[in-house]
Amino acid sequence: MCHNIIMSFQQKINKFTNSKLWIAFLIIFGSWSVATNNPETEPIMFLFGVILLIMGSYRIYKRITLSESNKKSPNDYLNERYANGEITKEEYDKIKDNFEKS
Repeated sequence: MCHNIIMSFQQKINKFTNSKLWIAFLIIFGSWSVATNNPETEPIMFLFGVILLIMGSYRIYKRITLSESNKKSPNDYLNERYANGEITKEEYDKIKDNFEKS
């Protein structure tokens, strides 16, 4: 029971930290921290802001690369439909031939 509660909580945290709101917070707060603090007098806040900017930029990069890697080709969808038994072998061959012609 306790393990399920912890897993559920971790899933909620992961969902939040991958959200657009969290990414926006990282970038906005990081930019504000860098812009409003003098790196000569407050190096810790400046460094903290730079780290937040890097984290936000990294999150955006990961979202872009994940969305590009999840794209499927029409052949992938055709193969899935055939594997699930939604279409027959004849329909599969006919559609595949149409893909190759175009």
